[in-house]
Amino acid sequence: SSPELVAALDFYLDFFRKGLAPPSSETDIANVWDEFARGHFTFYLTGPWNIGEFRRRLPADLQDKWMTSILPGPSGPGASTAGGSSLVVFEHSEHKEAAFRLVEFLSRPDIQQQFYEISGNLPPRRASWRGDRLESDPYVVAFKEQLERALAAPKIPEWERIVQELRVVTERAVHEKWTATEVAHELDSRIDRILGKRRWMLARDGGDGS
Repeated sequence: SSPELVAALDFYLDFFRKGLAPPSSETDIANVWDEFARGHFTFYLTGPWNIGEFRRRLPADLQDKWMTSILPGPSGPGASTAGGSSLVVFEHSEHKEAAFRLVEFLSRPDIQQQFYEISGNLPPRRASWRGDRLESDPYVVAFKEQLERALAAPKIPEWERIVQELRVVTERAVHEKWTATEVAHELDSRIDRILGKRRWMLARDGGDGS
């Protein structure tokens, strides 16, 4: 376990130790908007698609009492994981020219702005942010700033399984009062089992199995 992992886990667990976050899993909360309005929790990690939901679902007397913010970090703003969908053209497509024209069309700033208005998903191109709707919306500002600190997730097929193990172990740690070091050791053990087959295959093929 790296010192960075232990420090990150300690930072996360500290929210629960100090009572800043309730020791509840997502399955314990049926409606995040109602529970947020009741004060069951004071901040909620989500994406820009939920801006519209909070506007629609929070009562009128709370509409001027909530705001978005960049993610916190131990010593300043924190990083986030880049997500979204990709536009691709298959190598062996029989319609590459038409497909690429579609990609160009969907990449236009005005079209990406329309997608934001329809779905709430933010445009990836910086040029697409130059519009009245995005620039004038105070709830979007934090997401724009956060995009500058977005990091790509590890490019391994097992990543989603690892994420699930992280959720399971940290939830257990909150309820059973584990230390960050104990959490890191448990994660090491579980992730080693997940990656065991990949390491064996890489070692067999002469690759790096670390």
